[in-house]
Amino acid sequence: MTDAAPPRRLATKVRTLDQAAAVVGRIGAAQVQLSRLKGSLDVAIAQANLAYENAAAPLRTAIEADTELLRGYFDANRVSLLTGGKKSVALSTGMIGVKKTAAKLVVADVDTLLKRLEEDRKLRRFIRTKSEVDRAALLADPKVAATIDGVSIEGGEDAFFVKPLMVATA
Repeated sequence: MTDAAPPRRLATKVRTLDQAAAVVGRIGAAQVQLSRLKGSLDVAIAQANLAYENAAAPLRTAIEADTELLRGYFDANRVSLLTGGKKSVALSTGMIGVKKTAAKLVVADVDTLLKRLEEDRKLRRFIRTKSEVDRAALLADPKVAATIDGVSIEGGEDAFFVKPLMVATA
């Protein structure tokens, strides 16, 4: 879909309200074209993702099945395969073995645990205390915040914007 119009030569200045309205209209038309292009891109990406997933699904299934086959062999022969403290076996086409997974902490009730840690002096080392600047509070009181060394408030000025009327696209 290449119905994009070539960029127009821009006038050097807008001198009247009618000229301003025409420029806003051009911006609106360009935004609609961008929106259509983005829609086409999204469709193409979705189609490519679907094609990839359709092609990848049987490969993933085959990998899972073969991995289970190897795991059965490995588990049945682990003692003879892992001699001398080894964790893996080199094969002509790759390796099989075991590795330690990362430990994962599971806490059923954080509030109860925190209370228990606070009550026992020996366990307080497992509590993290974090201090940080409350930026929202400083922005809420900019007059006082600006008097603090190392703090300045930036922005807050009027920002120019253009908002064309959007026409429904097909």
